[in-house]
Amino acid sequence: MNFKIKALCAIVATALLLAGCGEKKEEPAAVAKSEKKQEVFVLKDANESIRAELNDEGFTFSVKEPVVMLNFFATWCPPCKAEIPHLVSLQDKYAGKLKIIAVLVEEHVPQRVVKKFKQNHEINYFLSNSADNMKIARITADMLHQPENFPIPMMVVFVKGKYFRHYIGMVPEEMLESDIKEALKEAKQ
Repeated sequence: MNFKIKALCAIVATALLLAGCGEKKEEPAAVAKSEKKQEVFVLKDANESIRAELNDEGFTFSVKEPVVMLNFFATWCPPCKAEIPHLVSLQDKYAGKLKIIAVLVEEHVPQRVVKKFKQNHEINYFLSNSADNMKIARITADMLHQPENFPIPMMVVFVKGKYFRHYIGMVPEEMLESDIKEALKEAKQ
């Protein structure tokens, strides 16, 4: 009997971890094209800034890497923290080809707190804590037909500025890597 209870608890804990921190909605097959006004967002971390310009197919980023992954997260979100080692590994493995941009969706977090979070989790990718974070989060959620308070973690991959794929909740590293390889092949075309 004790084994059954432990097994049930393990299954429930795993399901909660994989579900993410929010409601899960059905994923659209592709981003719907719509009339969008041209907007430019500035994402900032402690050392640099990245410009993200909204276009009809996604965003154009001021980075050299052909594949960009926006990772929408919060410092209090357990699945967001659990996926950090996977993102660190992928950023190392695909340096120069993949740019991971973590977009903090908490407002008014002091930069010193974000810097400490980045150090404590040994984050090697861009971690944005800027005024435009919530704006780009809302635009992206709208683009993907997600509610205003969309679930986190949420990741969106762009190839040369065009929407490629998105994920809601924690995603296994192997799945992300497989899709990154596919995105890099598309970037070469």
